[in-house]
Amino acid sequence: MVTPEAKASLQVKLAANKQGCRLLKNNTGVAYDKNDRPIFFGLGNDGKKKKGDKNVIRTPDWVGWHNVVITEEMVGKTIPVFLAIDAKKLGFEPKESYHVNTREYGQNNFFKRVINANGVAGFAATAEHVKTIISDFYERVTK
Repeated sequence: MVTPEAKASLQVKLAANKQGCRLLKNNTGVAYDKNDRPIFFGLGNDGKKKKGDKNVIRTPDWVGWHNVVITEEMVGKTIPVFLAIDAKKLGFEPKESYHVNTREYGQNNFFKRVINANGVAGFAATAEHVKTIISDFYERVTK
């Protein structure tokens, strides 16, 4: 049985590909060695997060790049722009902010940093969300 998030993930991957993006799965979590010591894995996963930490960063399901054709005023070359998308289950709608004790809060902090560095980032549950994330990027960099 395919989960709702898996269905959304497929839509996100297909839509991102159509928009010139290349996504790489970012599995994160913790495993334990034979001495029961935690081994954290995944991009930016440096251990257990403290509840209420307003500076917490959590990385998304997908990272990669968006191929951008630089216009004449940008020298005319294609460059990769860092991309981070977290796929959410169908029905999820991105918001301006999230409760501090949620995974989305930490992921949104990561997205804000990527966006402030002129990257492409956001939550997506549909192809339309991916299109919005990409168009928001172009709106920011062409002002």
